Amino acid sequence: MKLKYSSFLTLALSLFIFAACQTTRVTVLEQSPNFELAAYSSFGFFISDAEGVLSENYEQHLEYLRDEISQRMETRGLSKQGEGAELKINIGIVVEERDQVRETSLTTDPGTFNYIGQRNYTWQSEEIKVGTYRQGTVTIHLVDAERNEAVWVGISDRVIEEREERLQRTIREGVAEMFDKIP
Repeated sequence: MKLKYSSFLTLALSLFIFAACQTTRVTVLEQSPNFELAAYSSFGFFISDAEGVLSENYEQHLEYLRDEISQRMETRGLSKQGEGAELKINIGIVVEERDQVRETSLTTDPGTFNYIGQRNYTWQSEEIKVGTYRQGTVTIHLVDAERNEAVWVGISDRVIEEREERLQRTIREGVAEMFDKIP
């Protein structure tokens, strides 16, 4: 089957517009004026909070998240330090189990017509549950240790992958996206 040039152009333009409309899943909630990560030389972590439907490997996944953040901080010129760190990182995690739904249509659900009498039928689209998934939200606070003040707060939410290698990729991509927003 040959694809006409105009059809190809329309398809390519549609894909480009779709990709351009993709929004980032990271939101900067708060940022102090004149904050720059380069103004700090060391970082450390607070004890992390988590709530919701956590996996049995939660501690391992949290450690992977911390390692990924540490790697990004070190790439940006900061060194990891326990006590006396200039910048402290607070990580908050919430995991929710959500319903995956789809909308019925005449082509996929033709048996959903209702007879209402005198040869009249009615059909109405509705959402039906097809499964469940876990949605994770990570909030990161960068806190100036001397002033004990949050200088940058960002939030990211994503679907949590079940397979370990996909979950690690999701964490890696989420942290990279978050660090793209840190000045």
